[in-house]
Amino acid sequence: MRGRLGIALAACVLAISPAVAADLPQPFLQKAPPAFVPVFNWTGFYIGGNGGWGWSTSTQTDLGPGIFGQVFPIGSSTTLTQNGWLAGAQLGYNYQINQFVIGVDADFDATGITNSQSVTGLGPITGTATYKNDWMSTLTARFGWAIDRALIYGKAGGAWTRDNFNGSASDGSSVTGTFNRWGWTVGGGLEYAVWNNVTLKVEYDYMNFGTQNETLSYNATDIANQTITGDPVGNKLAISVVKAGVNVLFH
Repeated sequence: MRGRLGIALAACVLAISPAVAADLPQPFLQKAPPAFVPVFNWTGFYIGGNGGWGWSTSTQTDLGPGIFGQVFPIGSSTTLTQNGWLAGAQLGYNYQINQFVIGVDADFDATGITNSQSVTGLGPITGTATYKNDWMSTLTARFGWAIDRALIYGKAGGAWTRDNFNGSASDGSSVTGTFNRWGWTVGGGLEYAVWNNVTLKVEYDYMNFGTQNETLSYNATDIANQTITGDPVGNKLAISVVKAGVNVLFH
């Protein structure tokens, strides 16, 4: 009797187990997060234009002696600050890996970053002196983090510019000089895709050109008074720029 009762009870339990199990809460299943799928694709070549404002510091140390003797003490320094507009173009290539974007960027800008001064202390003779960087260019690696249509990026690489000196006095004396130079640059910015093929950006760049020895060419008509001299100088230069731009992206 007991054996038959046990078998019946076991059969009953087996019969109701699936129904009871269906009503019990299911165990929480751990699932891997879905792989990131970017909504906007930054991969492709781009070309565009930019404009902005730049400022620089030039520390010029007299290395002398000049062709007319030594006017300023050897080793004496003068620090000039310059500022002005800039405008130009850029091109490059992006490659996106998930949210990480790498690439290369090149730009060229004409500038009006200038320092102009009146020359005094020469008795009855007066004059003007102008120092400017009339163009600049960079070639950099670019790396950033994409958040859909927004790209936060940094950049680093090489930089080039040209120093342009012009000085003249009322007696007809003059000095001139143009000197190409290269250095390094770092910067960063934010770019945003307003349409699938058009992006806008804002950017800051710092350029350091170290110290370069430069000697101006002279055309002095008043040699006796040494109105203007072409003393050699060591010119230490650093430039900062802030600019905004637009790019056309070719996916």
